[in-house]
Amino acid sequence: MKKKNRIWLWIILGVAVVAVAGNLFIRWWNRDVISIKTAVVGRGVIEEIVSASGQVDAPVYNLGPKLGGKIVKLNVREGDRVREDMTLAEFDDTTRIVAPANGVVARINYEEGETVVPGSPAIVVVNYEKSWAEAQIDEVDIAGVRLGDKVKITSDVYPDKIYMGEIDWIAPVAELRKVGGRIKMDEESYVFPCKVKFLGAHAELRVNMSVNVDIVTRRKENALLVPRETLASVDDSSVVFIVKNNRVFQGKIDIGLRSYASVEAVAGVAEGEIIAASNISKLKNKGRVKIER
Repeated sequence: MKKKNRIWLWIILGVAVVAVAGNLFIRWWNRDVISIKTAVVGRGVIEEIVSASGQVDAPVYNLGPKLGGKIVKLNVREGDRVREDMTLAEFDDTTRIVAPANGVVARINYEEGETVVPGSPAIVVVNYEKSWAEAQIDEVDIAGVRLGDKVKITSDVYPDKIYMGEIDWIAPVAELRKVGGRIKMDEESYVFPCKVKFLGAHAELRVNMSVNVDIVTRRKENALLVPRETLASVDDSSVVFIVKNNRVFQGKIDIGLRSYASVEAVAGVAEGEIIAASNISKLKNKGRVKIER
């Protein structure tokens, strides 16, 4: 009986030793295995963007009689929409204030019965139909911006809306950056003002409202795209790590267009290839990896 117990004891000890040794071997074997997430090289649209801040502007008409006079009748109120040639106010000497264009009455400075001071605006009309966005383009970015470039305009007031436009005018000379409509004397950066013409409905965007302007300077469809997070820099070259059989192989790629999220791979990878998308700084050529599911 004692002999049988010794045999079982040796069996148990042997199994334990094998288990510990196996565990140590597995740990040793996997000591240099790096867990990664992956991405697939695919095709799609890529756009190079120049971003800038801006604000909405529009033609503003300050209307009033040159010689002044007493208002006998006001035909509009603030906020009213008016049509071109519509009579807005009448004076006691047959003078009239007429709308020079379609627009909205932004402000009325006098009431019926009051006398308008010569040269003073009695009514202010804003023509929102011809409003535009004015943006300030950094001088380092201006070389890529052209008349007619398409523009995406967004506003923090309407975060779910994207308004389309195009570059309609670019200033021929640079000026100091404006903040809040004023030049900061301690601001050293120069910018080129430009005007963006709206291409669709934008009535909710008001004069002086801040907007974000993304200018599409270059665009390409069916481009071979590589996510930016998969890129590494080795000896001043851009590389990715291609995943094959639980190993990664370093490959140099040539880059064309660049967007915020992706770059165009001109050479170096093929459509459908799987590449590492995490722990890039830890990877080495031919290194072993474990793909996170």
